[in-house]
Amino acid sequence: MVRHALVALALTLAAPVFAAAPVPADGKGVTFPFPAKAPIAVSVNGYDTARERLKKLVTAALPKEGAGVAKELDKSLDKLFEGRALTAVRKDARGFLVLNDLASLLQDTPAVAVLVPVTSHKEFLKTFLTKDEAKTLESGRDGVDTVKTEAFGDEKPVHLVDLKEYTAVTLDRATADAYAAKFAPATADQMGTDLAETFLKGDVALYVNLDAINDQFGDQIRGFKGLVDFALQQAAQQGAFGAMSKKQTEAIKVLLKGLIQGVEDSRGLVAAAEFRPEGVYAKLQVRFTENSPSAKLLAAERPEAMADVGKLPAGLGTYTAVRFGKTIGDLVRDMGQEFATTEDDARGAELLEAHLKAVADAGPGVEYSASAPPGAALSVTAYADAKKAATGLTKAYKAVGAGGRVNGVVVKAAPRVGDDAEKYKDFTFASVNVTFDFEASVAALPEMVREATLEAFKRAVPVKAAMWVGTDGKVVARVMAKDWDAAKKLLDQYLAAKDTVGASAGFKRVREQLPAEANLVVIAEVEAAVNGLVNSLRTAADAIPGFPQLGVVKRAGGPPAYLGLAVTLKGETATVTGFVPVQSLEAAGKMLESLFKKIE
Repeated sequence: MVRHALVALALTLAAPVFAAAPVPADGKGVTFPFPAKAPIAVSVNGYDTARERLKKLVTAALPKEGAGVAKELDKSLDKLFEGRALTAVRKDARGFLVLNDLASLLQDTPAVAVLVPVTSHKEFLKTFLTKDEAKTLESGRDGVDTVKTEAFGDEKPVHLVDLKEYTAVTLDRATADAYAAKFAPATADQMGTDLAETFLKGDVALYVNLDAINDQFGDQIRGFKGLVDFALQQAAQQGAFGAMSKKQTEAIKVLLKGLIQGVEDSRGLVAAAEFRPEGVYAKLQVRFTENSPSAKLLAAERPEAMADVGKLPAGLGTYTAVRFGKTIGDLVRDMGQEFATTEDDARGAELLEAHLKAVADAGPGVEYSASAPPGAALSVTAYADAKKAATGLTKAYKAVGAGGRVNGVVVKAAPRVGDDAEKYKDFTFASVNVTFDFEASVAALPEMVREATLEAFKRAVPVKAAMWVGTDGKVVARVMAKDWDAAKKLLDQYLAAKDTVGASAGFKRVREQLPAEANLVVIAEVEAAVNGLVNSLRTAADAIPGFPQLGVVKRAGGPPAYLGLAVTLKGETATVTGFVPVQSLEAAGKMLESLFKKIE
């Protein structure tokens, strides 16, 4: 079943003339050749466009290997279409791979169709079929033509249906009959403006018709909500949550139920990738039903310009700007739970609740942060009442006793807090010194993940962390550094706007491709991101028998390169946008080249 679907997808991807026709900027008025109730459709911007764009991207990103990769791609496609003429395939239309029935994926022959844009069905049969296939052609009076082919391995019947501007090709007879009959076609208006535009711009795009899926499986989807409590209870009994607090597990429960509600409320989902000359641009969008719970949640969100993210200090690995509304913001904070007491410390828990409520009541705005684990970080958050927020945070540290947690890591002793410890420019800072106990932090976890989590904690924070929390009455600044001089250097870079990440050409390149306004922006330096990924894989390699040992990652060299993503919640649509420049692909390739050559 899967092999057949993959071959069909390969045929769609490779059809040498599926170039995109000009479409309206917002996709309005576009009609597609597949049924409106089809649950999944893949659109391909074809060989002439997508393949050439991909080849240029690969060649630019991998100067040494790119030309060879492109040549091998051409050879594979030439071999795939050996003995076939493609003159009857239109050069001004997209190709589609359509799943017409989700339940059919469990069958040997799923209800999958490839929709090929043709000059005419008759001409397509005459030119595309091989000589041996043409001898087996049977023209059906019911509008379904059938040929026998060995393109899928063993000889199988393939059904072809004349859709005028397209020919539907499928292994499933019932699917062929459905296309031969009259059906209501899908439209861009059905998708919605935002999703249709993304679907039509992508070199490769996926559309999931959640209206159709909810119609077919709505009862089952709603039934999953009732299983969340049971599943979490079973997971807790197996130790999957380790020492997570009750508040964190409740937040996870809210999140899981919210995701299921989101599927129930969704009308459609589109995921698309564009192979641009400057890099890979990707977008994931979900559209919700008007006035549904999910749409109402999004309506409370207000995307921001995030203008100051470029003012953060250069030389750190990850840069973030975030602001969510109260409901989502509270959920994110509860899941992260920066501060926690021990189970028997009722008084400490009560104090923490009061202090963190004061921080939330202080009216937080956008939070900008940058970090280079394990020992350097800076965050700056605007508040309506910044002094109240700074005081609440300082008191929260004081309320954590020995055995409690800061940022999810157990502390050996109560943090040492010094009020008004440092003054710098217009800021007054309290000092916070924390000693972590990594072994105690992972003691309650299942053995299979204990070592990996221990290593992750060691990479994330130092055993002894020095931090400062301060305010100038407008914002709250939080700094982690090896000492106060290093902390002042980070503050200087930010406050004086000197040696900032925004001055980097690589950072600008990414930020310009992401939405101007968003609820979350994350931009990571490629070298830091690759090292973080490899370190995680290396830990897994130590825990999994037979996993290949990874070599040392070399430095990329050259100016810093970045990649980024943004989350935008607006109206009835949630959007995740990602961008990886060519320069970042090249840098990652250089680093990973040495890694794979040294796998033992």
